Amino acid sequence: MPLIFLAGCVWVLGTALGLVASWAAGLLLLAAVAASAHRVALALLLSAAFSLGIELRDRDARCLSAAREAKSWELRLLADAAPAAFAMATMHDGGCAIRVALAVRSGSAAAGSRVRVTGAEPVLGERGLMLREGRVLQLSGPSLLARWRNHVAAGIDRRFGDDAGLARALLIADTHGLSPELRERYTDAGLVHILSISGLHVGIIGGALLLAVEALRLPALGGRVAAMALVLCYVLAIGAPAAAMRSAALFAAVTMTRLLQRPTHPWAPFAIAALVPLIEPRTVLDLGWQLSVSGYAGVLAAGRAARRVLPERWRGWRAHISRELIAGVLTTLATAPLVAWHFGRLSLVGIVSTLAAGPVVALLQPTLFVAMLAPGDALGRFVADAAGPMMRALDAVASVSASLPGATLAVAPTLVAAGLAGVGVVAMLAASWSRDWPRWAMMALSVFALLAWIPAPRLVHDGRFEVHVLDVGQGDAVALRTPRGRWILVDAGRAWASGDAGRSTVLPYLRRHGGELALFVLTHPHADHVGGAASVIRALKPAAVRDAAFVAGSEPYAQMLTATHAVQADWARVRPGELMEIDGLRLEFLAPDSAWTVSLDDPNEASSILRVSYGERSLLLTGDAEEGLEQWLLEHASDRLDVDLLKVGHHGSSTSSTQDFIDAVSPRVALVSVGMANSYGHPSPDVMQRLLDAGATVLRTDQLGSLILRSDGRTWEAEAAGRRWSVRLRETPLQ
Repeated sequence: MPLIFLAGCVWVLGTALGLVASWAAGLLLLAAVAASAHRVALALLLSAAFSLGIELRDRDARCLSAAREAKSWELRLLADAAPAAFAMATMHDGGCAIRVALAVRSGSAAAGSRVRVTGAEPVLGERGLMLREGRVLQLSGPSLLARWRNHVAAGIDRRFGDDAGLARALLIADTHGLSPELRERYTDAGLVHILSISGLHVGIIGGALLLAVEALRLPALGGRVAAMALVLCYVLAIGAPAAAMRSAALFAAVTMTRLLQRPTHPWAPFAIAALVPLIEPRTVLDLGWQLSVSGYAGVLAAGRAARRVLPERWRGWRAHISRELIAGVLTTLATAPLVAWHFGRLSLVGIVSTLAAGPVVALLQPTLFVAMLAPGDALGRFVADAAGPMMRALDAVASVSASLPGATLAVAPTLVAAGLAGVGVVAMLAASWSRDWPRWAMMALSVFALLAWIPAPRLVHDGRFEVHVLDVGQGDAVALRTPRGRWILVDAGRAWASGDAGRSTVLPYLRRHGGELALFVLTHPHADHVGGAASVIRALKPAAVRDAAFVAGSEPYAQMLTATHAVQADWARVRPGELMEIDGLRLEFLAPDSAWTVSLDDPNEASSILRVSYGERSLLLTGDAEEGLEQWLLEHASDRLDVDLLKVGHHGSSTSSTQDFIDAVSPRVALVSVGMANSYGHPSPDVMQRLLDAGATVLRTDQLGSLILRSDGRTWEAEAAGRRWSVRLRETPLQ
């Protein structure tokens, strides 16, 4: 191994330990390096990196402490900010680089703008700072780079039409337009890395540019320099994510060594490219950078392993497929500990799906790039149309792979297990490359055997009541988890021609968390609520089903009734005043009343209304209730409407959430289940403003993904966008 690679590894490990670990761990690693490598220089480098990590961690802690005491904050927005929006931002102050989650009460600004936030409540959570209910004042507009990225995004939308969401993800790392079904499909297939810009995408574009230079017979020096410059401009235009910067640096390093005809060890340019943390040490904690580096390390090791194990006589397709299979195995194993730790599941079909998707992506990525750069929308749309079949082929690979039995495995590794897996992966990669491979192979096998011997950790429920508002796009699916770990599911999302949210989103979510389904409640028979019900009922076999029983002729509703009968669940019509006790939860149905529904022709106004209480805390689920049903509730159940959490009716539509109803409920948190950029225009800005004026924090699935609220019976804790914070209740004074 070249010295620069060893130095890079030591620097990265030392910085990471300094940022997240203790002095004891750093000293232990320092002793290991000094004892095994016998290189004082590496030990000193490790000590310097560890000290830097400690200093950065302490500096960030001081900045967070100061930010909590501040009355105003200057931020750079990473997403658009608007009333009732939840935007991510960064705060750079005194050498700190703090990510901030911002819940906006008033004011607006575009992504990339510099803003001042006032009147917010600062909350320190596990992943940094959150500012609740802030007022946003724009200080300066987006940078030139941000405006250019927005311009490129608008061009992609015009040229790709219905495929714009996937094209944005593959071209400019914008995944906001992807449906939950597509995300889940690619995750289960082991192809989720394809949906975000990484070394793979940049490497394909760089290789295509070099092929174009040779095809056009351009001068080697000028052509390759132009290719490097174009790759750099592209990476900067998409926001310069760490993984893409690593790949761009690697592309430049390899291209320059070949141009100068100065061959070097394969790990040397890789080490140079991986040392983005020299510029920003906090990059070592970025998941995209971690996956990019570990994945490419697997690729390099696979090249040597293929030469070692494949017979020299193998040529053509047999050798090519074998090399690709070895690369798929090693890269999948190299990234497995990170994927298991961060996502809680592993795709068991990822190796095969990556092998199948590789040729498609290799053709698709340059085509998308040309479509993005093509002058004029007419030419751009022509090239985009040519990319359409390849995009559908990629999605077909994901669909088939995700639908295979046992495609994914839910895991919950402990820190010790994840660390052991990392050691095993390093030993495995070393065995693939090193001449002394038996020693490294024995170490890898020993570590993996130890992992297999360690009992698999169970998905432990902490005994609190949980509310999970699942991101099923334009629809509803709310999963209540009892203190004993069982589920009560209210609605199951929508259905479409080739599937439904129950099978693609709800079932994988519930299975990952563990626990049986005790009760399924259907609010009303519209397809965006009942679409996935049959799939869930058949798979999880709930003991009981409650249904508003509003007569409807929809096919998904008929399938739900058939599935209920098939699993012999206890079906009953919802009746006002019905009480159920499940594992300490008190469920009280407030509507619909048969005398009220007999004259209705709109299922929305016959929605099941469910009040859930646990200890002193409470939640109101309203389905798609509109103004008429809200008025009925005010007249017949006004004393039961005052709750902490409100699942906002009809996705925040203007036909629901009247002022009188919001005043009666007076929620502290308003949960809005709504699809991104939906054709209905949900949620209504007027409704969002009413909720904000009532003092509620608005959380929306189109902005934050799935939402989680937890209660011990006295307090609420919210989790969204990777942040956790305590919900401020009426009786709790502002800290």
